[in-house]
Amino acid sequence: MLKNYIKIAIRSLWKSKIHSFINVLGLSIGIACCVLITLFVKDEWTYDTFHTKADRIFRVWVKEDWGENQQFFNTVTPFPMGPVLKDNFQEVEHHVRINKVGTQVRVGNDQFSETLTFGGQNLFKVFDFEEISGDGNNALDSQDGLVITQSLADRYFGNTNPIDKVLSIQIGEKFEDFTVKSVVANVPTNSSIRFDLLISDLNYPRLYSERSLNSQWFNITPETYVLLAEDVSPEVLTTKFPSVFKSILGDEDFQRSNYTLGLQPLKSIHLDTSFPVGEAEVSDPKYAYILAGIALLILIVACINFVTLSIGRSLRRAREVGIRKVAGAYRSQLIFQFIGESLIITAVSLSAGVMLSLLALPVFNDLSGKSLVIHVDGFILLLFLSLGAIIGLIAGSYPAFVLSSFKPIAVLKGKLQTGSTRHGLRKALVGIQLVLSIFLISSTLVMRQQLTFLQNKNLGFNREQLAVVQLNVSREGRMTERIKAGFEKAEQFKVELSKIPDILSVCASSQGFGNGDWMNIGYTDDNGTYRTFNVNIIDDDYTETLNMEFSAGRNFSNNNPSDVRRSVIINEAFAKEYGWEQPIGRKIPGKNFIDHEVIGVVKDFNYQSLYTKVTPLVIVMDAEIPMSGSENFNVTSTVIPKLMIRIRPEKISEAMEQTKAVWDKLTNGEEFVFTFVDQALANQYRNDQNLGSIVSIATLLAMVIGSLGLYALASLAMQNRIKEISIRKVMGATEQSLLTLLFKDYFLLVSISLLISVPITWYFMDKWLQSFEYRVTMGITVFLLAGSLSFIIAFLTIGYQAIKTAWSRPAETLKYE
Repeated sequence: MLKNYIKIAIRSLWKSKIHSFINVLGLSIGIACCVLITLFVKDEWTYDTFHTKADRIFRVWVKEDWGENQQFFNTVTPFPMGPVLKDNFQEVEHHVRINKVGTQVRVGNDQFSETLTFGGQNLFKVFDFEEISGDGNNALDSQDGLVITQSLADRYFGNTNPIDKVLSIQIGEKFEDFTVKSVVANVPTNSSIRFDLLISDLNYPRLYSERSLNSQWFNITPETYVLLAEDVSPEVLTTKFPSVFKSILGDEDFQRSNYTLGLQPLKSIHLDTSFPVGEAEVSDPKYAYILAGIALLILIVACINFVTLSIGRSLRRAREVGIRKVAGAYRSQLIFQFIGESLIITAVSLSAGVMLSLLALPVFNDLSGKSLVIHVDGFILLLFLSLGAIIGLIAGSYPAFVLSSFKPIAVLKGKLQTGSTRHGLRKALVGIQLVLSIFLISSTLVMRQQLTFLQNKNLGFNREQLAVVQLNVSREGRMTERIKAGFEKAEQFKVELSKIPDILSVCASSQGFGNGDWMNIGYTDDNGTYRTFNVNIIDDDYTETLNMEFSAGRNFSNNNPSDVRRSVIINEAFAKEYGWEQPIGRKIPGKNFIDHEVIGVVKDFNYQSLYTKVTPLVIVMDAEIPMSGSENFNVTSTVIPKLMIRIRPEKISEAMEQTKAVWDKLTNGEEFVFTFVDQALANQYRNDQNLGSIVSIATLLAMVIGSLGLYALASLAMQNRIKEISIRKVMGATEQSLLTLLFKDYFLLVSISLLISVPITWYFMDKWLQSFEYRVTMGITVFLLAGSLSFIIAFLTIGYQAIKTAWSRPAETLKYE
């Protein structure tokens, strides 16, 4: 019996090859999208779960409240935080401090720029990273111990065993030798803690002052993680913090700053945007939800195709059902037969979908920024079984019940009543398809409009053909001394680079674009209000090289010694914060700042991303001016000066080759690394750009699937109306009137779908646009374009069938009547 069912099912599907192909193609595309996006969502939602103690690991956060609009919330902490928590609370089993710095690494005669990670001595007792060779548990117990990843070991040592090999790493003023104690597997992509080159925090004294490491509580640098003992409640533990920190900070500072600290679960870090970003990568969970929604939409469109085509074919199979019922077939047997056909289509589609997902995986990884792989494991098998069950049983069950419900007498007498309900359901399903397709088209247009706006918005400076090269200087001494040494080194480069004709101008700046927040200074103004501003230390060629404009005053000049010593430039946002109509000659309103005066006001420029508005900025040539009045400062990116090189547009490659020659001459073989400002700024919106690309591809796929379904449905509908059309032609109807008759239902359906999709698109896109401080306004044009495109696609899809039906010859279609 089962063999017979399968034979009949295959024969029936083969008889309707076009409709079967459309079903398989649509479902396989939907399945491939579901597989890929499910892998993405799983990767996002399982961040850090590979650590066996993940439920007991927490990141420490600090919050200060100095008054109205002066709340400071950070997930990077003071250096003493970890040791104090371990020493004062028995509930804390281990603490780990983690932070990163840029450095130089020497391997033989070669020198490379790398990111160096400092990790607490107990890092491998708290976190689980797969060890390949060596002794990770004790690797960070010594100052010269070094842990590297497999990819770094391959790059530096090739096929030789790296254990006990020595690397020279720049720490402070000179290079120090470190011995490779352990090699670990490449850090999983879904890990908040990432590293390639890891040394112990015993090296902190080589970079930071004793005061910073032991007694400065308002300067923040590392992330601090704690491992709590078994069965310790983090909520109960945090209630004990205030009494300890009040005694450490002193009652006055503790009360004045409303100093608060708490614990964030490790597993919540990656998707919790309510916490500020520290060293760990944070992703907005809305992207996972949006992608999951897109996968579901595409699968729904494909399933609707499946259902509508099956119902559409019901009339053609009605006689078969009638004869089989007369021959004694039970309705349950017919249901089983038709669900079997659904399962066969689903099985073929599932196999094709898996192949498509494997082929598309590299492209999807590029778009999503992931390194996903498809492993045959329990999760994948469950996913495939679930998709098969959902599509084959749920989507296939309704057509099976419809087909099996036909009355044999009515069918065989040719009096089958299809009813308006069934036609209405088909129209409703196709309408849902169109709503989803128009929603995706409209969303794509809005996202493209916003991303184009971000790329083309005037930021207040010229970002084109502007290369950035990070300088390297000794890390010993105070920060202001390192900055000064960097500018002295920059002057050497400027002298040499000025000789290159293809370089239009060169400047130096302590802050770059698109690589982290700028240095932030907290201070108390003359009225006792705690305020902050961002800082950039520059040379006198900075504003000219970046083509900035002044709204008042003038630029710095090296020919004026007082500019280097006491002059300040502010932005318009700073002047606006204090209501200064005439800022020239004023001072930063704080009692502790050394002698200075404002000599210029630069027009506001977007030095941070367009997600946020422009905030107050102070620009100086001497870092001592802002640092002198600082009560609190925050630095998330290096302030060592960077060269900014404006290049002649048509000579970029030649100029960079000449710049590298100068670099090699002045740095004794340091690795030459550069970026372009426009690329760095674009990277700030990488997630949104990737999302836009994925939505665009999903829209195209949904349109293809929907068009296939609309074509097949129109084909069936036209076949069912061929006799009606022939009779109308015999009665004198023109071909134009017949085309209007055939098209009007679809025109009405697309119009209604467009009206339904507009508020849905408006709601979701408005939510997305609100994440940007600077954004486009949604207008009627987007929906007109989406509607026009939908009409064009619909008419092109059904046009051939409609014209073919209208041009049919009545003599051929009515000769047997």
